Amino acid sequence: MKISLSLAAVTVALLTTAVRAHADEAAPAAAPVVSVPTFENKTCPIMGKPSSKALFTDTDYGRVYVCCPPCIKKIQADALRATQAAYPVLHKAGNTTDPVTGAKIGDKPVLITLQGHEIALASEASVKPARANAQIVLTMVLKPDVVDVGNRTDPVTGKPVVDNAFVLIDKHLVRLSGPEVVEAVRKDPAAALKAAKEIAAKEAEARAKAAVPPK
Repeated sequence: MKISLSLAAVTVALLTTAVRAHADEAAPAAAPVVSVPTFENKTCPIMGKPSSKALFTDTDYGRVYVCCPPCIKKIQADALRATQAAYPVLHKAGNTTDPVTGAKIGDKPVLITLQGHEIALASEASVKPARANAQIVLTMVLKPDVVDVGNRTDPVTGKPVVDNAFVLIDKHLVRLSGPEVVEAVRKDPAAALKAAKEIAAKEAEARAKAAVPPK
């Protein structure tokens, strides 16, 4: 009797394991997570009211969120003062890699402030593109596990990418031709990521060929 019970127990265990293995194989892979990070100020620096994620203006010192459209003009009139009011506390990012070029930060870094974060750059050449792409720079610096795919062409529209337009697909940063393309990416993020990687590879190959002097 004991032997029969033992055999039955082993059989049940084996069947259970097989069923679980089959279920794991049959389960579809989880869809990639699509997101667009924001680093917004919670209070409008002009009116002191809660700011809206849908209302903002971009400046040389980063993006400032406001409570109503009339505040945008006032912020642009004195962008430095407005961003300092919006982000009164300075946080040192402590990055060791230039978020624009990927170069290591040397002994004499160039420091800029974007939305209350002091960010180190490897050279003056990175200042202008860093300010123009503040949201991408902040994402790269504050989320160091993010990998920039580096595409210069939108994988959805086929158009050239523009400043500050991007989306995260899991931990991959994909640049876009406009913020409105994010919704199209959400429909098939895996395809968008695959296309972006293929585009980036072709673009890198073309740049490498262009850099080789003719014989």
